[in-house]
Amino acid sequence: MTTSWDGEEITPLPYNLLTQQSLGDKSIADAVESLIGAHLLELGPTATLKFMKWLGLKVLTEPVQMEPPLLRFIDTTEQPDKSLRKLNDLWIQFQFSKLEDCIGYRFSDRAYLLQAFTHASYYKNRITGCYQRLEFLGDAVLDYVITRFLFEHSAHYSPGVLTDLRSALVNNTIFASLAVKYNFHKHFIAMCPRLHHMIEKFVCLCAEKNLSGANFNEEMYMVTTEEEIDEGEEEDIEVPKAMGDIFESVAGAIYLDSGRSLNIVWRVFYNLMKETIDECCSNPPRSPIRELLEMEPERARFSKLERILETGKVRVTVDIQGKCRFTGMGRSYRIAKCTAAKRALRYLRSLKKEKERAAGKQ
Repeated sequence: MTTSWDGEEITPLPYNLLTQQSLGDKSIADAVESLIGAHLLELGPTATLKFMKWLGLKVLTEPVQMEPPLLRFIDTTEQPDKSLRKLNDLWIQFQFSKLEDCIGYRFSDRAYLLQAFTHASYYKNRITGCYQRLEFLGDAVLDYVITRFLFEHSAHYSPGVLTDLRSALVNNTIFASLAVKYNFHKHFIAMCPRLHHMIEKFVCLCAEKNLSGANFNEEMYMVTTEEEIDEGEEEDIEVPKAMGDIFESVAGAIYLDSGRSLNIVWRVFYNLMKETIDECCSNPPRSPIRELLEMEPERARFSKLERILETGKVRVTVDIQGKCRFTGMGRSYRIAKCTAAKRALRYLRSLKKEKERAAGKQ
């Protein structure tokens, strides 16, 4: 039997195994995503958007005119260019020309880069917004260009390896570590002592783990990020989310400044990420989830997601039968599940070390 929805309750429909097939929702969703991917590869973004609109998805098929990033609230009749002068003052103060040299891109509109580095706590910047909107855009842009690079890689990775590689390369921890590698933190504009202290600790952590070390990606995979902490917990936060955010916001800024050119964004960020990408591709790291399931294939069980209405986060629990239970938090199911797996792995590794230590004493 299968079911149909009549508006109030689910009613059964006759189902003949000989003449009918039953498909799960995920299978259908995967097929639709595959069709979208095929259109994107063969026909390009414009045709893909039209196809998605034909499917009934709400997408923008025509370019939208963006407002300029420079907000001229402080301009007056007596000082019509006061905002531009303030922009230039901040540009010089935080040495953004050095940053342009570092990333290999010159901004036509400097306000984009200023906005990309401005934290919400810096109230003195009244000429651009903070970086949050650019971070939202840059997150999507980087996810797309990195995913496409991996898909078109000459190694023709399997679906499982593609998933692991994307998880290893598109995450706040790696973005934050790359931001530190290229000294983005030295241009960060914020008035939040706690955040600056957290960034200083993270810079020291990156130096200890050696940014070019062979095991850097796997080690950084296991550190705790700011968004993985449940409210009320005392666990030490090692990765400040703001560092990963400004790495993404720079991608959003370049995307808009270049006239929405994905090729230019990828040219800039491939140069910044090349060493990390090559290392991951030559030795694909396992995600914490995959590693846990390989370590405890019979006993590790993940719960369904639980939404926390107060914070908008998601909670997931992993139960290691006969041992213990661990909870993970995050803004998505994937992040929460990964957090729970990290905590379980830390515990299991500590148990293993204790057993090895005890065996060595005997």
